Amino acid sequence: MMKTPSNSGLLLLLVTLSGCNLYGGLSSPSNDEQHLDAARACLDRNDFPCALEHYQALSDSYADIRINETSLARLGQARVFSFSDLISALGTSLGNGRTLSSMAELIAGRNVATAANRVLIQETYASNGTISNANPKLRAFSQFLSSITMFNTVLAQAVGADGVLSASDIVTDPTACAGDALQCVATAGFPDGGTTPDLTAPGDWDGTASLNMLWSALDTAEQRIGEFTGNQTGILSSINELLTQAPPGAGSGLKRQQLILILGLQ
Repeated sequence: MMKTPSNSGLLLLLVTLSGCNLYGGLSSPSNDEQHLDAARACLDRNDFPCALEHYQALSDSYADIRINETSLARLGQARVFSFSDLISALGTSLGNGRTLSSMAELIAGRNVATAANRVLIQETYASNGTISNANPKLRAFSQFLSSITMFNTVLAQAVGADGVLSASDIVTDPTACAGDALQCVATAGFPDGGTTPDLTAPGDWDGTASLNMLWSALDTAEQRIGEFTGNQTGILSSINELLTQAPPGAGSGLKRQQLILILGLQ
């Protein structure tokens, strides 16, 4: 059965949660445990319609698991997030800023960095928010996954035609920007954006991908991190560093500068 996240570190947490998919399927499920085993077997082989069918068959006594894993299946079906992608991007460590750009490049390479998928990600964030108070860390971790997937999907919109996220995809003059945030001028393809969106608001994510969307998703991810773990290592440390160096209220130039520096963009 799914375990709620602990404070023992991101990699262990990822392995614990992703390991819930390693179940053998049953041909004719007739109760909750059998439907859950079947759903996880389908999810493990990327048969998302099958997984969703069995998750929906779970009774309300399995509501929190149904909500969490249905969201994972929907994100997997949209090809914007999977644990295998994240573990691959992390490599042999707990990750860093480059992990974020690697995930964005994966999404860009699949041509799934779309407004429709941003709307879907927002829906999973809202759905995960209904996980019960009995599982607060599971709720927070599930919403973290949705919010960081939103960050990566928005960032993927900036990836150039070569499939690599470069500093020149973020600012017009990377050299000048690295030395002075006032010189960090937005590229035409990745604007600053208007009103800052909210991940609880379904109508805020279907427009043009922008820096404001990126920072809203990042800030939300940081809030959820504080609810499921006290550790700030690896990729979590990079998220914290981005927001420390360029808080949500900072100017767009500083945010773009810190993206280049902390994500290690060339």
